Amino acid sequence: MKMYDVIIIGGGPAAIVTGITIKKFFKERSVLMVKEDSDGLVPCGIPYIFHALENDADKNKMGPKPFVDLGGEVLINKVVKVNKTIKEILLENGEVYGYHKLVFATGSLPQIPDFIPGYDFKNVFYIQKNFQYIKGLTAKIKNFKNIIIVGGGFIGAEVAEQMAATNLNVTLIESEPFCFSKAFSPELCQIATEELQKTSVKVMTSNIVKEIGGTNSSVNHIVLSDGTMLEADAVIFSIGYRANTQLAVETGLELNKYGDIHVDNYGRTSIRDISAVGDCAQTFGFLTGRSDIIKLASTATAEARTLGHNIFGVRIKKCSSGTLGVFSTEINGLAMAAAGANEKNAAEAGVQLVSAKYSAPDRHPGTLNGTSNLTVKLYASPVDGSIIGGEAWGGKSAGEIINIISMAIQKSITVYELVSFQIGTHPLLTASPISNPIIRAAEEIIYQLHQYK
Repeated sequence: MKMYDVIIIGGGPAAIVTGITIKKFFKERSVLMVKEDSDGLVPCGIPYIFHALENDADKNKMGPKPFVDLGGEVLINKVVKVNKTIKEILLENGEVYGYHKLVFATGSLPQIPDFIPGYDFKNVFYIQKNFQYIKGLTAKIKNFKNIIIVGGGFIGAEVAEQMAATNLNVTLIESEPFCFSKAFSPELCQIATEELQKTSVKVMTSNIVKEIGGTNSSVNHIVLSDGTMLEADAVIFSIGYRANTQLAVETGLELNKYGDIHVDNYGRTSIRDISAVGDCAQTFGFLTGRSDIIKLASTATAEARTLGHNIFGVRIKKCSSGTLGVFSTEINGLAMAAAGANEKNAAEAGVQLVSAKYSAPDRHPGTLNGTSNLTVKLYASPVDGSIIGGEAWGGKSAGEIINIISMAIQKSITVYELVSFQIGTHPLLTASPISNPIIRAAEEIIYQLHQYK
């Protein structure tokens, strides 16, 4: 039996980054990655396979080559059992390997609405993070005309927009009044939903799928909560993901109330020498300090770096106070992004805040070709003015603007510090130094705080 210093179960972003980090900083350590599929997908790129990537899943492949290049080993197989007492894993093909440290990076699986009659009909699909499944789905979609997508979060809305761009009749069903309700403020949710409605997607909010109907167990219609019946050749559910923890449970790992593997700040589970990272592991919300449900590749890779550095003992202190949730998307050409607190999630957590927004062209002068209007909305503590949230929407620069705001949140930067934020500007690249939206929004919050005194 071959022994490894570290065995990683899984092959997604968290697994790859964990492996890369260990092999880069502990070159002499042996690391084995066991993954079930030879090919993987860039998770956030899945919606764009259906149009922008020309219905070609091969253009969205992701694999562990950077890990292998550093000396890591990969096996394509399935771990069917972990013996935590003698530190061994058993593979589906009967092979056994020993470990000193074990990492669960088993990812997440789509939520299955088994409470909806017809959920298991033929031509009911899910956005699985699985290369072969998505490759098969792209081939099948070409034969359909009327597509129903259930779920107006990022994946559902992006898939809907992409499929509709191929001249399919696409209807999106969302239970909330607006799409993106779990990530954006009410204001930005409305803006995003209105942008989606400007495309050829038919958006039906404040509605729930009550039943999937058909003949010979094949879909031909759905029934909504208001009694509306819609014709359907296929139904695609995108209603969230749950941690893939069956093997973890069988191993005896502790789960939290959401079904995620319980870990500490360094990814360590309740069992010595076993860690967990990525979508299968719990996160802690930065607002509340309590368990949260945020399953993003960006979050997973940040946690993976921390785990990789500290797997043989704490070397680098984890500097973040919790998971922010930094989200971004583009609908109908409008880029939108959010980080941290907003009016809705702050109210739910009992957190007070003050907010302000500012809009300006993202080039100067604003008459330059390619200019977009950029709006930045900041949320700050009314006590000390520290930034606790932010949103940005407009041109593509919103995607990086939100990363600046995310850093401000993580480092507890205040609005008073932001007004002296030293920036570089150029007419073709940035907003005017006179009208930088982040700085001007911070100034407005300072004005509001001054009025309170």
